[in-house]
Amino acid sequence: MKWYFASRMRHREFIDKIVNFLESYNHSVVYDWSKLGSLKPYTENSNKTSLIAKEISDALKDVDIFVLIADEAGTDMFIELGIVIGRWLDNKKTKIYVVGEFNDRSLMHFHPAIKRLDKLSDVFSMECPELLTQEDATLLTSFDSRITSIV
Repeated sequence: MKWYFASRMRHREFIDKIVNFLESYNHSVVYDWSKLGSLKPYTENSNKTSLIAKEISDALKDVDIFVLIADEAGTDMFIELGIVIGRWLDNKKTKIYVVGEFNDRSLMHFHPAIKRLDKLSDVFSMECPELLTQEDATLLTSFDSRITSIV
């Protein structure tokens, strides 16, 4: 399966661990932004940010499972969500999840294409439960408390 995780930068270390975990079990992530580092201020890095924005937009055309780690703040993740809803409108196959305490923050979180869940591990239970039985799968469940306790 091809995954994409949208989230605030403050979760990048956890996203990086999830990406590594998935790749070790023959899944792929269509774009791993967790290794990018800071691009702000965007205007001073406009050539690089323009390229990355295009790469992410193009990568989202090829995603099977999109997971947005909901947060009290943030903007880019909503742009990514809009792009992937557009993909869903074309194919009705892309699976879209909004996960965490703030999974009801936006009107678009209630779009019929989206499943709102409290825990990231619920996504894995639904999509690939065999991964939760792996010895190193504790990071998937440990992240659940992070997305409900960080404000």
